[in-house]
Amino acid sequence: MTDTVLLTGATGQLGTALLPRLVAHNGTVVLALVRGRDAAEVERRRADLVTRCGVPDHRVHAVQGDVSAPGLGLDAAARARVESEATSIVHAAAAVRFDLPADKAARSNIAATESVLELARALHQARRLKRLDHVSTAYVAGRHTGRFHEHDLDVGQQFRNTYEWSKLQSELRVRAAIAEGLPISVHRPSIVVGEAATGRTRAFNVLYWPLKIYVRGWWRTFPGRPDTRVDIVPVDWVADAITRLRRLDDTLGRTFHLAAGDDARTVRELAERIAALTGGPPVRYIDQARYRRFVRPLIWPFLSLTRRGRGILRGGEAYMPYFLGNPVFDTSSTRAALGDAGSPPPVLEYLERVVRFAVDRDFGDPG
Repeated sequence: MTDTVLLTGATGQLGTALLPRLVAHNGTVVLALVRGRDAAEVERRRADLVTRCGVPDHRVHAVQGDVSAPGLGLDAAARARVESEATSIVHAAAAVRFDLPADKAARSNIAATESVLELARALHQARRLKRLDHVSTAYVAGRHTGRFHEHDLDVGQQFRNTYEWSKLQSELRVRAAIAEGLPISVHRPSIVVGEAATGRTRAFNVLYWPLKIYVRGWWRTFPGRPDTRVDIVPVDWVADAITRLRRLDDTLGRTFHLAAGDDARTVRELAERIAALTGGPPVRYIDQARYRRFVRPLIWPFLSLTRRGRGILRGGEAYMPYFLGNPVFDTSSTRAALGDAGSPPPVLEYLERVVRFAVDRDFGDPG
């Protein structure tokens, strides 16, 4: 039976990398969940997606919906179509923002996962569901220190933001569904950047924020520890890993870290390479507690006066907790399942392409 995949997050960074890989396999058809005011807008977005991803038009169909709405925003006709056609689900949609209020993060991530699981149960009861692949994040680890294993989930960790918290809550619901007997795999990428070969990305977030303020000359003082590890993976490798893992029956019921793991590089190594690539000045390091106590009170009133300054302040509040230390993500299951393909390319080998693409595109923001 041909696999018909319901793909959430199809128009996002990971979704657009997954789409061509999904349809490349044995006649797979994708039902892309697409938001839109009406059918015409949904069709325009579907056609744009097909063109952008370079996939056969007849292999990608749009279903109007919204992951943040109850029941994925599917009306009766769309729901009936999905239940009669879909044989698997890849849930790649998420609100990857660290500053969302808890209720919005819950609606975008937790409630969306609950809706996906409810649909998966209906497909499973109808004996149609081959598998559900749930894309989570390695940062469900939160503030956990030391090694975080693929079987770990709630180990009593604290969280740096509502994104981490909401993704852990989502995974708890997925774990419960696995215990019910639903065929599910969980995929946990670390920090996802552009393609290794080109640097191309659709989302200039997370790592791109400190890179942007450094390259633009807005800031060169780093409030954190230079020996902090930063686990970075390219989006094309993540998409490759997910598509490979979902073709293996023995991956059901298991969790996979899509991360550099023990090969993650330090802030100092990344900063030195970026300075060399851009011709920028050396990065200065300051203890974060000292920064918050002495430096931040002095600069806050001035930065808050401008749009640029307010952006720096918001980004700093969101990302500074990651500059104090991060877990090491154990990748044993991923490497055992995929062999050599279970290890991402070393970030220092493709970092220049990531930086060049971001700079050439002005980080997606002319301001």
